[in-house]
Amino acid sequence: MNLDCLSTYTCDLKKFTLTTSVYEVWFSDDPNYPTFGNGVIMEYETDSLDALEKYAIVQFIKGCVFDSSKNGEGKINRNVSYTVSSFGENIPYCFPEWVIDSQDTDPAYNSDPEYGRFYFLRWNKPGSYDYPNHKNYGAEKPKIPVVYMADYPAGAFVTGTGVKNAALEFNTCIYRASDVPAETRRDNINFAKPITCFEWQSVYVYDFDKGRFQANWADVPRREEPYMRVKVYLLVILVTLFIALAVVTFSLLGKCPSQKDRC
Repeated sequence: MNLDCLSTYTCDLKKFTLTTSVYEVWFSDDPNYPTFGNGVIMEYETDSLDALEKYAIVQFIKGCVFDSSKNGEGKINRNVSYTVSSFGENIPYCFPEWVIDSQDTDPAYNSDPEYGRFYFLRWNKPGSYDYPNHKNYGAEKPKIPVVYMADYPAGAFVTGTGVKNAALEFNTCIYRASDVPAETRRDNINFAKPITCFEWQSVYVYDFDKGRFQANWADVPRREEPYMRVKVYLLVILVTLFIALAVVTFSLLGKCPSQKDRC
């Protein structure tokens, strides 16, 4: 309930809820190893249809999705090879610090550069979140001012060569839409004060000794590991530029006939 609505001028926001779920999915092509993960339904209700677009949900994310494997010597290797769409680009799926969880530069969750930030809000029969029966707010307005969105982040599973792990934290907040900038950077997490927030997580890190997934943050790759390739790439560029500068400098010096002449 929005009990402090007078101080935030949000009394037309009647309710904001977050419903979490834990899933275990078995696929026919791999009957031995299921996929594990957590998901949420984020929903809000206003006192009128006109008030729905006065609010926007913004989600923040922290953590990594990574591979792990154990070699014959018992050493466990971890590698961040997965990417995620974030602010218009595909980047390594590893965020050591909190960032905005958005695919485009609009921080509103599930916004779209072409359709805007409200089109893909969903509505359904009261109490139902079935995907086949849902309708998009932008295509058809609901009769009752209740809309929702769903998030099922990357799951974790065992493969024939290793393990896909997920260690993700989320903070899902609702704001007045006017307080949410139309465009920003993913690290601009303090752009405004939210009305309220809910924290949740999806942590499935494989323990090779116990042979099962656990909520173990200690085995998540450290900050420098996901960006190792980037640092090596930058080092190569710097060395190349230094060599090029040295060649140009010596070439110019070679054109000077004596110390009294200037190039």
